[in-house]
Amino acid sequence: MKRFIIIMIAILLSQSIFCGVLYDFAYQFMKQKKVPEQHAKLMASVLEEESKKIPSSIDPLYILAFGMCETGFVNTFGDNGKAVGYFQLHENAVIYVANFYEDVREFKRNNRIHSDLIKYPDWQLRIAYRYIYLILKNVHNWDIVQAIAAYNGRKDRYNQYTVNFFRYYSDIVKMYTNYLTLYANKK
Repeated sequence: MKRFIIIMIAILLSQSIFCGVLYDFAYQFMKQKKVPEQHAKLMASVLEEESKKIPSSIDPLYILAFGMCETGFVNTFGDNGKAVGYFQLHENAVIYVANFYEDVREFKRNNRIHSDLIKYPDWQLRIAYRYIYLILKNVHNWDIVQAIAAYNGRKDRYNQYTVNFFRYYSDIVKMYTNYLTLYANKK
């Protein structure tokens, strides 16, 4: 119960982000994970930007947890080259998101070869963020556990991937609340 309360408080705090705090936290988090500086800056900026566009049902810290679950924040190819980048996006996920967002459609038109997505960490994060939102809303009827499992191509709700996701998420929430405390004390 205590963990649930901590997570709920963190979600509420993350939805009332002080200007730039999410960016700063995400940037520092990714740098700690050895993400190249330019990629960390791009993705932190997009995370903050998308957190203002995507409904609050998707905590931006989820996206950091997906990056940890999928690759440990390594920009790589997986699934025999079919999954691309930090968030291991398959082409069908990109096309699905493009059906709902004009900017992603335009990006896809200009970058027809799926493997080229590896060069665009900002678009990887943007698409991953929107993808989890869309499958949560349109496919899994707001069942976050099922949506998390589905992100990894799983049909079973409870599996090692969801366990890992929530472990990473819990750790990230703790780091973020500590970061917010330090930030508040500096003001």
